[in-house]
Amino acid sequence: MTGELPVSALKRDAGLDDRTAGAALAGASALSIVAMAHHPTGFGHSVLAQIVHAAMIVFVVLAFAGYTRLAARRGLQRFDILLALVVYGAGAIANVLAATINGFVVGAVVANDASADILRLCWALNQMLAYGAVYATSIAFLIWGADLVRERGLRRIVGLVGLAAGIAPALMLLTGALAMNVAGAFVVYALQAAFGVLVGADLIRTGRDPASPPAGG
Repeated sequence: MTGELPVSALKRDAGLDDRTAGAALAGASALSIVAMAHHPTGFGHSVLAQIVHAAMIVFVVLAFAGYTRLAARRGLQRFDILLALVVYGAGAIANVLAATINGFVVGAVVANDASADILRLCWALNQMLAYGAVYATSIAFLIWGADLVRERGLRRIVGLVGLAAGIAPALMLLTGALAMNVAGAFVVYALQAAFGVLVGADLIRTGRDPASPPAGG
């Protein structure tokens, strides 16, 4: 007895991991848009703001786990894939911090009758983090999209969507066509969610169909 799992068990576990990661990524991406649709406007301490931002933090973490599975499938030994994951992780941290400020810090500040200067500081920090997160995510999507688009079939379409989801949000922010207010963020996150849903669906398909080529090629 060597204590090693049989090859069939390893394949079965890999398929389950792909399906789980894919469902987490696709679900978190879709639900993030639902959460954004309920995002309150203006400053203030509200239960709705806390629920929305807490949900967004959860979705960011789940999406990060899903994209980590994608990166593992594409090959973490490849520097470009690893770089994309690290950059995406930096963007995820920025998103979590931005959501924490808007959802919890601002409410506490308002409840304690803080000055307008403190509120402006909170808004400035939120915006810097939100913009940085978009640019970091765009870089990651461009790298993953460029990798996926070299394949054939449905995965090439996923890659094209990744390229679009990488270019369009960053370009709209850079040109001033959009700002990271509630309306602008909804558009940006919807574009990013489209890639997440497709990547998640591809991971699920890979996990379900043993005859399907793995997400790594």
